[in-house]
Amino acid sequence: MMKKILLVLAVFLAIAICIGFVRGWFSMSTTRETLSNKVDVSFKMDPDKMKQDANAVEEKTKSLLGSDK
Repeated sequence: MMKKILLVLAVFLAIAICIGFVRGWFSMSTTRETLSNKVDVSFKMDPDKMKQDANAVEEKTKSLLGSDK
């Protein structure tokens, strides 16, 4: 039972990460140093974009439900 719960949580996490990359909440970039052959990986998160999308979903939900709160 515990394995199923962990699997479901892992699937939801993977879906959330994929949606985040598509929506522009997360970005990743790499740079390579030619002399040392090192690769730098940069991961960035845009919390303002997340808030903007969350507010848009909230407004859409309110309009669909007819709530004026």
